[in-house]
Amino acid sequence: MPYTVSEASRALNRSFVVSGLLLLCCILLFICYVWAEKKIDQANESRATFPRLIQEFRQSSDDLTRMALLYIATADPRYKTYYDEILAIQDGYAPRPEQPVFWELPQSTQALQLKGRRLALLTLMQDAGFSADELSAVTLAKKRAEELIRIERQQMSQLDMPGLEASERRQVQKDSLFRLLSDEQFQLKASVMQPLADTQTRLEQRTRQAVSDAMMQAFWLRLAFIFVTLVLCITLYRSRQLYRRLLGATPSELSTFLQQFGQPKTSKPLRGQQVPPGSILACLVDAEAQQIHQEEQRQQLIAELQQQQQYLRALFDSLPLMVWFKDLQGRYLAVNRRFAMMLQRDVEEIQGRSDSELFDPQQALMHISHDKNVLQQDLPDQVLRQLMIDGELRWLDVYKTPVYHNEQSLGVVGTARDVTTEHNAETQLRLSASVFTHAREGIMITDPQGVIIDVNQAFCQITGYSPEQAKNCTPRLLKSDRQDEHTYQHMWQVLHEQGYWAGEVWSRRANSEDYMQSLTMSAVRDEQQQVRHYVGLLSDITQQHQQQQQLEKIALFDQLTGLPNRNALIQQLQQLLQMRDKDEWLAIAYLDLDGFKEINDRHGHATGDKLLLQVAQRLRKQLDSYETLARIGGDEFVLLLPALTGQHQGCQRIEQLLAQIATPVQIDDWMLSVSASIGITFAPQPEAVDAEQLIRQADHAMYQAKQDGKNRYQLFDVDKARSMRGHQETLQDIRQALELEQFELFYQPKVNMRSGELIGSEALIRWRHPERGLVPPGLFLPAIEQHSLGVTLGYWVMERAIRQLAEWQQQGWVLPVSVNISAYHLQQPDFVNRLQQLLRRYQQVSPALLQLEILETGALNDLGHVQAVMQACLRAGVSFALDDFGTGYSSLTYLKRLPAQVLKIDQSFVRDMLTDPDDLAILRGILVLAAEFKRDIVAEGVETTEHGQALLALGCELAQGYGIARPMPAADFEHWRHHWVPPAEWRCTGAP
Repeated sequence: MPYTVSEASRALNRSFVVSGLLLLCCILLFICYVWAEKKIDQANESRATFPRLIQEFRQSSDDLTRMALLYIATADPRYKTYYDEILAIQDGYAPRPEQPVFWELPQSTQALQLKGRRLALLTLMQDAGFSADELSAVTLAKKRAEELIRIERQQMSQLDMPGLEASERRQVQKDSLFRLLSDEQFQLKASVMQPLADTQTRLEQRTRQAVSDAMMQAFWLRLAFIFVTLVLCITLYRSRQLYRRLLGATPSELSTFLQQFGQPKTSKPLRGQQVPPGSILACLVDAEAQQIHQEEQRQQLIAELQQQQQYLRALFDSLPLMVWFKDLQGRYLAVNRRFAMMLQRDVEEIQGRSDSELFDPQQALMHISHDKNVLQQDLPDQVLRQLMIDGELRWLDVYKTPVYHNEQSLGVVGTARDVTTEHNAETQLRLSASVFTHAREGIMITDPQGVIIDVNQAFCQITGYSPEQAKNCTPRLLKSDRQDEHTYQHMWQVLHEQGYWAGEVWSRRANSEDYMQSLTMSAVRDEQQQVRHYVGLLSDITQQHQQQQQLEKIALFDQLTGLPNRNALIQQLQQLLQMRDKDEWLAIAYLDLDGFKEINDRHGHATGDKLLLQVAQRLRKQLDSYETLARIGGDEFVLLLPALTGQHQGCQRIEQLLAQIATPVQIDDWMLSVSASIGITFAPQPEAVDAEQLIRQADHAMYQAKQDGKNRYQLFDVDKARSMRGHQETLQDIRQALELEQFELFYQPKVNMRSGELIGSEALIRWRHPERGLVPPGLFLPAIEQHSLGVTLGYWVMERAIRQLAEWQQQGWVLPVSVNISAYHLQQPDFVNRLQQLLRRYQQVSPALLQLEILETGALNDLGHVQAVMQACLRAGVSFALDDFGTGYSSLTYLKRLPAQVLKIDQSFVRDMLTDPDDLAILRGILVLAAEFKRDIVAEGVETTEHGQALLALGCELAQGYGIARPMPAADFEHWRHHWVPPAEWRCTGAP
């Protein structure tokens, strides 16, 4: 009796449940078996570990005795050191050796390299699994071994008693050896070894039994696992048979059938085989037959619809208008090809989209509103729309009407026609007429011969001529006698040659009144470039012309005195500088009245104005016609004295003017007197100067005269000003170089001369000037030593040095870098915060790699503040060095108060140490001080091999200088590092 699909499915599910349970049993048995195998391994490991630990106890006890005997016999301290090291390792006070050969006596004189864990031997035994009885026996052996150790230490200590003569020492050695080799000592040694031997025997029996038990347990678990696995295989085979019965075919045959599902077949489904009834394959065969029949009917219907759609599309696309159909939600259901071309899209791309997806928001809102209005009114509507198409505004005549089917609204049908050309032509005509009629400028149009053929209303209002009076006349109708004939001839000549002329001319109205006119004449040409008309634009600017003249007068002359003001003064001075003969001198005197403010405050501004007017008149009378007096504000005047034979003549003239100014003046009922302070500068000067600079120079000299006591004159010091200007230019050049990134850091290595080890580098700034080349720091750093620009450059150096540390660290090598910091920079209030910000920006760089070098004499101004700053930096991880040590005046104070670990000996002492005994004595003193204060020493200025030998002989090993390497760019540092080899003489030089 065949199974149904549901019955076969239930049987298969039961088989799967049984298989799952059996698989779970297999997994559990396998885990138990692995656990049993692990117990075997652990038992074997304990069996190997226990004897090794017992042997280690024996070996260490023997080694201790051997070391004690060797020390007593030879008095070599190495054996006592080995004795202490073996004992420290046994008790867990020193790291354990990585190799068991530690217990052999080392053959070299080097110290033992211990890198293991710090664990006592008894702790290791407890961790390894020794039982309580076993540990008790080992502990007993340990106590007896401690007694043995006490005796050995006692015998070794007798050898260390001070004051022993050679004979006495030999006797002590002999007695100690007899004591350690006595029978009593051997019995004590046997009492140590016997518990260890008994413990080892018990351990061997216990571990052998543990291995046997674990192996038996693993054997039975292995048999159980094999049995359950066989039962699982039988169950899986039965599940496979049920699965085949449910499918009705093999999975590959069923997959082939599904791939061909729905396709016509001329043969049976599976190579002529009979399909089992009630299977999944039988159900699929029935479904396929129904699906093939339905597909044939659907294809026939599609072919008919496609033919009808082709007819409609051909008709739709042949229409000369843009046509579209939208549903009630505003989606385009159909458009013709002309509409798609208008949007520069494909028809398929437009269909299904809304206006908001095809147009900008403003246009989309306009279309949606129009569609809504048509649907609400249920009437056709026609409007003129302006749309942006392909970046160009186009005008469309749009017609829309609602569409119904079976009295149900379907959407909106729309058509559009492009009427841009017609609309633009009509608009242009209206615009031209409106511009000509309503323009505020007068417009006249002439023929090619210059005869007026038309004018606008503004022309009539400006000139007073009516259109009838102006027509058939030439523009000479407006000619004024105030304008020369040459101007009109030039205008027509330019108009004929260039086709355009613009300017200002005097003209005459119909009532014979002259007015200033702004006129523009343009030629209008046809396609053959022949002049067809002339168009003139004119406007009345008489009022603006008068205002401009008035403004020019106000702009150039003082309102109170009528003297030239500052603008006129500068113009006059510029002309004098250009026209001056090379042998003539020009004096510029800046004059300020002394005591004028008190008179103004006491007698009022009116009296003060009268006094200024009297002084101006008195000075003007003293000047020649070619000399200039200008008032530039308040009680300040400037005199220009040209055509002088020398500076002496200019000073004489100024002395005369000072006397005239000091003469009392009668103002109303008051007799008033003032004096003047005058600053004088002369032209020419060694360097080119302009008018503004000369006035500023005289102003500066006037202030100096005020400070010197008033009622006098002061000459401007050109050389002093040039020096100050040179300093400012240097500051500006440095600031610009910083902005243009012309600075660069070089790095000079610091090495251990004896070993050749590279211990660090010093970052040194260089200026790559585009014209001067590589500029050393000594030529530009002094200019900014006490300037804020020096602080800015200092932060730049620190940031670049830390960045270089990060780059070297990425390349796989770590090298400390030191940076020079000025005392002015170090004492800035925000120094610590700015440094911490830099360190946080480069968190991958350890602060310990950065060292700050400060000059020994640089911090004397505020030693307490510098000490606090250095302590804060040390807490952040940054170290310090004292640079140029020995050149200051408070070296001992520095060593005591400043937390700088490194002292850098100034290169002047190192350079001359070979020839100057005083420098050599200073070096010895510095080295002694550094040793007493526990400071490191780095010597600068090592230029030759002999310098290095002398320093090594004094005990100084760390150095830098040209004899090692010159400062170099970071790109060259890596190459130097790989090829650096110290001189052989340095390795052979011994310390004192």
